[in-house]
Amino acid sequence: LSTIDELILQAYKRAGLLPLEFSIGADVQWNARADHGRQTLNRLVNGLATLGFIDHFTDLFVLDLVAGQTVYPIDTDDNILNFVDSGSHIPLVNAAEEVETTGETPVKPISRHRWNSLSSKSAMSTPTLYYLHRNGPDLNLYLWPTPVAASKIRFQVHRIPGSNSLGSNTPDLQRHWDSWIVSALAYEFMSDAKLSLEERVMCREDRDAEHAKLKSYETSNEAPDV
Repeated sequence: LSTIDELILQAYKRAGLLPLEFSIGADVQWNARADHGRQTLNRLVNGLATLGFIDHFTDLFVLDLVAGQTVYPIDTDDNILNFVDSGSHIPLVNAAEEVETTGETPVKPISRHRWNSLSSKSAMSTPTLYYLHRNGPDLNLYLWPTPVAASKIRFQVHRIPGSNSLGSNTPDLQRHWDSWIVSALAYEFMSDAKLSLEERVMCREDRDAEHAKLKSYETSNEAPDV
């Protein structure tokens, strides 16, 4: 696997901003170049996390429910960007089991308007609806009806990408994204250096072609809903 700094170096070379024989740390400017590259890569990967077709940024998250509690603050350490589609309520009969369960029921997402319009927010039963409330960086999950017993809900989530700020690490993407990373970084570096439009357009076309191949791969290998 290529490290973050190795990909950044390849991108500078692709952009024509460093000679092919240049190596990591070869001059006193490398640290500044690498820092700029890591910041740029963080921005690019953070943007990728909003694209729903990338399974790499999806995960399962199990929320423990407390009887009588309607609102559940989501811990920032859980690194959750968004909740996706319906959750699945796991009844108490399953105890601590979260996979090989029985008696699950769907918990569907609703809008803020729909939640605010519910006439009986104090109702207590098995939750069937959830609303994700955003206030600045905070996420709070509202359930309806309020859980009548301790239990769990398993959600699908989009997670926040890991940091690319340590050059010796590998990026928070699978290895088949390396070519896109190099082309995307190269385009950003060329734009920052104000290189000619013609050169930038050619690099942008390479970047977009890599992205199209990756999107085709990710979506064509997605299992269908049955």
